[in-house]
Amino acid sequence: MSMIAAVKVRGNVDVPQPVKDTMTNLGLKNRNQIVFYEDSDSVRGMMNKAKDYITYGEVSEEVIEKVKERYEKVESGKVISARPPSKGFRDTRRGFNQGGSLGERKSLDSLIERMV
Repeated sequence: MSMIAAVKVRGNVDVPQPVKDTMTNLGLKNRNQIVFYEDSDSVRGMMNKAKDYITYGEVSEEVIEKVKERYEKVESGKVISARPPSKGFRDTRRGFNQGGSLGERKSLDSLIERMV
């Protein structure tokens, strides 16, 4: 069972309503919130719809354990309000492949470790 995590990078200003609803359904209301889900096509579809405001990717068990130590119990669908990453996000208006922080990544481990 692989886990996937999403981090809200941008705020709620000027977000189209369907995307705002999707982020609410994912449990992402505020910046720097982290949510963990079991990997599935439906979850990936929702995250892809909000890709211009969040970053997401697979996360290892070791990182989940670190988050559990830092915060209370973490389960699938659990939202954590973390601090901003040390040394900050890269460009919050560009996709990950263009040198920014948004969209899908192979692994979210390094970002979450900087936030915990």
